[in-house]
Amino acid sequence: MSSMSSDPSFESRKADHIRLALDPRAQAHGTSGLDRVRLVHEALPELDFAQVDPGVRFFSDRSATPMFVSSMTAGHAASGNLNLIMARVCEKRNWPMGVGSQRRELFDSNASREWTEIRKQVKGARFFGNIGVAQLIRTTTGDIRRLADALEATAMIVHANPLQECLQPEGTPEFAGGLRAIERLARELDRPVMVKETGCGFSGRTLERLNETGVAVVDVSGLGGTHWGRVEGGRSEVGSKLRGAAETYRDWGIGTVDSLLTALRAARRYEVWASGGVRSGLDAAKLAALGAAMVGIAKPVMEAALDGEGALDALLERFEYEFKMALFCTGSRTVAELREGNAWELTK
Repeated sequence: MSSMSSDPSFESRKADHIRLALDPRAQAHGTSGLDRVRLVHEALPELDFAQVDPGVRFFSDRSATPMFVSSMTAGHAASGNLNLIMARVCEKRNWPMGVGSQRRELFDSNASREWTEIRKQVKGARFFGNIGVAQLIRTTTGDIRRLADALEATAMIVHANPLQECLQPEGTPEFAGGLRAIERLARELDRPVMVKETGCGFSGRTLERLNETGVAVVDVSGLGGTHWGRVEGGRSEVGSKLRGAAETYRDWGIGTVDSLLTALRAARRYEVWASGGVRSGLDAAKLAALGAAMVGIAKPVMEAALDGEGALDALLERFEYEFKMALFCTGSRTVAELREGNAWELTK
């Protein structure tokens, strides 16, 4: 394979992704199912707000809340400063952070310098590495370990994005052998392996099959937030085959809530996390109440990070406060009590 550093379209593609992902037209509003979830108000919570503890454990570590920054962007000229801003705030507020695809590092040795430089400044941040299924199939575990080591990653995400790969002009919709590759990585890598979608969710059949792979976590990443089919459609020429197909598939996927509930029924050997359309601390609390062990947030984080470190810090602080309010107003001292207290209901 040729080096991606020689691909003149790579930088413009990633810039397009950031620009289009923040466009309201790329958002699958109203499809996550979060508007159907209502937390039950408790007028007499029998605790003080100061007694509420939203902290949770993930892997062998502890986080301030079940919220984490979901994977977004990496490996191009504009990403370094954005990732540094996100990493600094995540370190300060004790949030884990998923990184964007490390695909470029497989072919361009200079690409890992982004994380080397970031690591010098944020030694305490907890990162999740990230590689696509299509790349994993053709990559040795040793090379994936090199990506994880460069990042000093707590865990490694393998992301599945078949719809995006079909609609991306430079896409590689080559997924044959994906489950075997995931199983191999989970068996051979020296840290936990996570599998996530990129905004289209998981079916029950796939969730059942993932029980046999040895992965530690499945992040359902359902329909309801940034829709990468719409993003790629926005990059295609008007009147082209890909532009037309993207419009046809503009609402393709399984909503976050439905995918989460299906995953909780299917999971026997992995932990279930959730993301997709989370736009507030209350949204995160709804998913935590349903049973998600951790909840990922992407678009609001990117928007704030573009405005600087102060704006992002204020956003995460607000999300934390909103999440803690949900615990307090349902009479839940901890996240475990929120999950176990029948504190939610589904509306029609």
